[in-house]
Amino acid sequence: MTDAPVVALGFDSAGPILTVPFAAAARGQVLLDGTAVEGPWRRSGESWVCDAAPWSLAVDRPTADAWRLVLSNRSDRPQRLGTVTFPHFAPTAFTPRLSSADFRELISGGSFGSIASGVKGVGRRQGNIDFRASSNMIGVYQRDDGAAVLLGILPPLGGGLTEFAAVHSEPHLEGDFGIEVRHDLQCLVQPGQSVSLSPVIGLAQADGIALMTALGRRWAASPERRPRRPPMVGWNSWDYAAGAVTRAQMDRNLAAGQTLFGKALRVHCIDEGWEAQWGTWQPNGKFPEGLADYARHVKAAGGRPGVWTAPLLVNTYNPLFYDHPEWFASRADGQLQTDSFSYGPMAYLDVTLPAVQDHLRKLFQRLRQDGFEYFKVDFCHCILKAARFADPSVPRAELIRIVFRIIREAIGPDAYLLGCGAPYESVFGSVDAVRSTGDIHIYWGHVVTNVGAIAARWWMQDNLWNCDPDFLVVRGPDTARAPWFKRRVVAPAGPDGGWMAGREFNEAEARVYALLVHLSGGDVILGDQLELLETRGVEILRRVLKPRPRAVPVDLFTSEQDPPRLWISRGPEDTLVVVFNWTDKPARVDLDPAEHGLRGTPRDFWTGAAVTALPTRLARRSALALLYRPDQAAP
Repeated sequence: MTDAPVVALGFDSAGPILTVPFAAAARGQVLLDGTAVEGPWRRSGESWVCDAAPWSLAVDRPTADAWRLVLSNRSDRPQRLGTVTFPHFAPTAFTPRLSSADFRELISGGSFGSIASGVKGVGRRQGNIDFRASSNMIGVYQRDDGAAVLLGILPPLGGGLTEFAAVHSEPHLEGDFGIEVRHDLQCLVQPGQSVSLSPVIGLAQADGIALMTALGRRWAASPERRPRRPPMVGWNSWDYAAGAVTRAQMDRNLAAGQTLFGKALRVHCIDEGWEAQWGTWQPNGKFPEGLADYARHVKAAGGRPGVWTAPLLVNTYNPLFYDHPEWFASRADGQLQTDSFSYGPMAYLDVTLPAVQDHLRKLFQRLRQDGFEYFKVDFCHCILKAARFADPSVPRAELIRIVFRIIREAIGPDAYLLGCGAPYESVFGSVDAVRSTGDIHIYWGHVVTNVGAIAARWWMQDNLWNCDPDFLVVRGPDTARAPWFKRRVVAPAGPDGGWMAGREFNEAEARVYALLVHLSGGDVILGDQLELLETRGVEILRRVLKPRPRAVPVDLFTSEQDPPRLWISRGPEDTLVVVFNWTDKPARVDLDPAEHGLRGTPRDFWTGAAVTALPTRLARRSALALLYRPDQAAP
């Protein structure tokens, strides 16, 4: 479809209304903890209002094309507010009904930890994406003929974590479906106090890609967006060394990076393993000269020193846990919330406490004073496992929003802040970048898992922030000297690609992954042991170090393979077109250049050689990458 997107969500005296290209206008409802608000809705100035004791509801338009629900406690006692559904369109709201067999849905998790992302058939399971998976910040439903509807949120963001989900008429999920937007608040509202939800926008009359493009532009225009920063290019210690990182290793990779890539690698980030213990964010014996000395060393070499933290988790063997037992969040039954990680048993800081906020502020002020300019903040989403905090009036999305506001204040406006484990709604306006995928290592199973996340979040890049697709790694038997990784138990790759399974990258697979990172348009952070790379590995990295404009996965909703195969990045100097084969068998090349406005003779991305005829088939786990330049276009 080529029509321009139009606003599809409205509101009147009967409640929400959704205008879609494949059915009559659908009438919706508002649900409070699953119970429908009966109305009636009446005009009050620029708002629609309704009483649903003990609540007073008001729907207004903070922007011209989005609707926001504000709930006020009109009783004389505190009221618990769990989940508000606004809007809810039941399967019966659509005429004709929407058949799940005819539609595909976008699923994008709420943080990088939600790696099960991509596009799937409505109500069907696909790979790691479950039957009833919900999507965060955005929901898109596209019919097989290309007609689609999008529901999404816009700033100013409210207190609830949002989920967009299909609502099914049958338990087997193969019947009709509707759509709802759930706002998870889980807070106590005092008498006379109010809670706002994030504004919801509906778009239709175009295909899913065009609708996602339009939503991204609205986010980019928000006054709450931080100023744009160029994507970061650098190196991080985690993928190769993990917690075994040392100062000597950091210095060797800094030197090797300059030898191989000159000044291209700006950031040099110490990841997990530098700290004395989670909760004691002081350097351990592997960094005897301290952090400030490392930061000075990086700056003297012309780089930007970076540091990783997981500031909200405290090891229960840490003195902080014993010295301040009142600082930690609890389960619903009031007992302490703890969980076991690879790094030990952890408790979660209660970020609603002023003392904890002061602790966090001082931590990041100290790291900034040590000279760090790049901050990777991890594992924050884990505190949402806890149910009870000291201030029960703080809704779920605001919990981590508090943290990132404090961090930004502590490190100042010029430092680069990467949210690597936080709900995306909670960090907008505070961070410069977010992790957009799950973890990566040098196995094909990681690539095919993460491609869905990059595909689902392409619209965020440069509109909301920079996306960080995790480390760019290429090492393996074809591209580096052993050891490629720490010793592990080796197992065959599973039917879904496997996780930490199968063999290490071969050269073709490394090139596929390097292309995927390049196409994301975001941060490029290397993770190999640079001094062990062979010439072929170095040449792959050199080709993709400079970020390019983000690519659009143009067949996101139509690909015959599960992840999209055709990605196009249009830049001022050239257009990069990549066709992937994600499967374990040869696949045909399905590309008509004229269909995408591409003319002339392209050149191979890797070699620069002219490609006078497209191949008919692609080998397993491979990609065809072509560069089209304006001066090569046909007249």
